Amino acid sequence: MNTPLSRLLAGALAAALLMPGTALAAELPPDPLTPAALTPVSLAPDSISSGALARAAQAAQEEAQPALSVEARAQLLLDPGTGAVSVQYAMMDNGTLIESGVAGVYSKRENRLLTTENLYGIGSTSKMFTTAAMLRLADQGKVDLDRPVTDYIPEFTMADERYRDITVRMLLNHSSGLMGSTYGNGFLFDDADTQAHDTLLADLAEQTLKADPGAFSVYCNDGFTLAELVIERVSGMSFTDFIHQEITGPLGMTHTKTMQDEFDRSAIVRTYNPAAPEQETPVDSVNIIGTGGIYATAEDLCRFAQVFTGETDLLSEEMREASFQPEYAGGQWLEAENNVVGYGLGWDCVDLYPFNLYDIQAVTKGGDTLLMHNALIVLPEYGLSAAVSTSGGSSAYCQMLATSLLLDQLEEKGVITERLSALDSFTPAEQTALDADMKQYEGLYGDSTSLMRLSMDDAGTLTLANAYAPAQTQTYLYCGDGLFKHETGALELRFVQQNGRTYLTYRGYSAIPGLCDLVSETYYLEKLPENTITDELQAAWAAREGKAYVSVTDKASSQLFLSGLPALGIGTVEGYLLSNPLTDSSRADVAIQIPMSGGRDTSPFVFETVDGVEYVHYTDGIYMDYTAVPDIYTGARSHSTIQPNGYIRWYNLPAELDGKTMTVQMPAGAGFVLFDAMGQTVNQSAVTGDTQVTLPGGGAIAFCGQVGDRFDLTIS
Repeated sequence: MNTPLSRLLAGALAAALLMPGTALAAELPPDPLTPAALTPVSLAPDSISSGALARAAQAAQEEAQPALSVEARAQLLLDPGTGAVSVQYAMMDNGTLIESGVAGVYSKRENRLLTTENLYGIGSTSKMFTTAAMLRLADQGKVDLDRPVTDYIPEFTMADERYRDITVRMLLNHSSGLMGSTYGNGFLFDDADTQAHDTLLADLAEQTLKADPGAFSVYCNDGFTLAELVIERVSGMSFTDFIHQEITGPLGMTHTKTMQDEFDRSAIVRTYNPAAPEQETPVDSVNIIGTGGIYATAEDLCRFAQVFTGETDLLSEEMREASFQPEYAGGQWLEAENNVVGYGLGWDCVDLYPFNLYDIQAVTKGGDTLLMHNALIVLPEYGLSAAVSTSGGSSAYCQMLATSLLLDQLEEKGVITERLSALDSFTPAEQTALDADMKQYEGLYGDSTSLMRLSMDDAGTLTLANAYAPAQTQTYLYCGDGLFKHETGALELRFVQQNGRTYLTYRGYSAIPGLCDLVSETYYLEKLPENTITDELQAAWAAREGKAYVSVTDKASSQLFLSGLPALGIGTVEGYLLSNPLTDSSRADVAIQIPMSGGRDTSPFVFETVDGVEYVHYTDGIYMDYTAVPDIYTGARSHSTIQPNGYIRWYNLPAELDGKTMTVQMPAGAGFVLFDAMGQTVNQSAVTGDTQVTLPGGGAIAFCGQVGDRFDLTIS
């Protein structure tokens, strides 16, 4: 095999360790149900620009000026730098809707009005519906939050005896110890397939835990899908039916749906390929409902917030207050005065900045999928709530707009008289010589998606370099007393030692002039101990070095095809594959334990050879060694059939096919995806509907379908 794509995969692309979805990995922080709501985009350590603190100061100064209108603030989210195509917002004060509006367009190509009745995918904000449903069952005496999950799902089992200690509460506060996200084919286009929900128990049965249940809270999507299953078992109803009967119906939320409902799908706003912003996608279909698959309007989310402001009797005062408690404090955590992360039951934060500066409790939940974003903030004591949703963009920006609306209303009511900020706690860096004892922190560091080499020079410069691409670096300046700062001062790093482990932590400041600011303090990376391996083990892994493995389990309608080849690249550094230590010739196991979000979505890499072809199992996906992919038949007519294992049929496109036309005939529900020589998606038939394509020589094609599906190919 000597096509350009194969050479690319065997070289720099694979060495950079592509995560599933290739181009998706750069934005999906780090997966489709991201905690961008937890770690605002502009707070990421590698994205602080030289003007960050100056812009933050500008934002603070502008607060003293007359505030922008709500409409003007919504327009800020449509700026090319924020990436939103449309915005919908609402605010409610003690049951009265006082703000509701939209900005942007329903579609870039359809002449259709964007309205407050259009639906948005709310991503992980759906977790609050799961939380409310579980607390309602607790009120009814049908669930005890502190009983084991096995009491409600007896067949729930794992390859780790500690699973018996997982309680319902741990599912809701992210402390279960589950690996993270097991939702293969949970993100589709115009496809309500329930595979991710239906196979979760079977997938978990093969997994181990990454920590003792209750040891610490780390963002975990699987916990909420498992909670969804508990709700279904206890209630005897589907999750969708239960939330409609017990929550959305009583609250009059007529514009809240899931993909299991029958409704006009065109009510959902249009979405666009992040890698090709003019390419409109089919209807977004997120099918892990309790984790991230609810579609709603901003107005309906404010109606839902009444569950937590006490304006309805859907929850008792006891259960409502229970959701606001600092559940994160029960395990390992960082001390932080101001933050956007601090888990309650379901909530991302139960003491949200900047409201904490006024001694006002604000609770929040954000949500991000590949295509849509949301933030919901509730001030229980004041009966206030605000919700913002966007197509494109980020939940961090949604949260900024929602925060600014609520601060307006608090001023209007006379609750606050000025705008407070933590900006003055961030000052420009003043470098000093390195203290000698800081050198102990040099070495390899990792989280669930990266491997970094940390070094320091005597002048006091800390450098973080991508272990797979050493030219990619971040630098920070030593300012004494164990503190390093980005040159702007808008981001600070410190080392923390807890439970026999060493962590690099960061505190960051971000603002959008005209909206508000955010402060985040979190664990960033964990220092990795030396992993000495034998020559025999090194040789086994050397055979995989630089290889790429392509997915064989994604559906034709999968969103993971949207931006590029769904591939895993294999590269090891000093006995590690990412932050996973090499444990034997076929496994790299999970070892990091990072609270908050840095340790989320972990998974071992497990290799096996079947019929002479090597595969790697990662999360719930299976990936095939790309060197085993054959060239496609170049004659005028041929066919390909999905084999009994159901795997995708992959083929290389020899250079001689460049510019030729292929026509594909296939069964309903099947599809194909065409990639160019750089691994970028040229055509996904489930997205474009095109079954006749011009072939890129040196590229690849993937045929996806059910066992026995036949694809008849004509090349001219």
